[in-house]
Amino acid sequence: MEEDNGTEPWHRSLQAMLDALNQTLHGVILQPSPPHNTSARAGRDDNAYLYILFVMTLFAVTVGSLILGYTRSRKVDKRSDPYHVYIKNRVSMI
Repeated sequence: MEEDNGTEPWHRSLQAMLDALNQTLHGVILQPSPPHNTSARAGRDDNAYLYILFVMTLFAVTVGSLILGYTRSRKVDKRSDPYHVYIKNRVSMI
């Protein structure tokens, strides 16, 4: 198990400086390289916005279907409604 002893930032900056010096000595054009730990972490969160968009879309479709189903059910005049059954029987008795 690896313990954090506080030398990690110092090690990273030293490694970046040595990489830059090595590239300079070999005649390679310097390009800033990302820190070693953040590149693996950034790759893990690249599609986070797609997940959030998917969840929001799923929620919107669910709520929209519930609202649409409720409003349509209120508009439909059901014949099995007890009030309509009573009126129908009452009219046939007269």
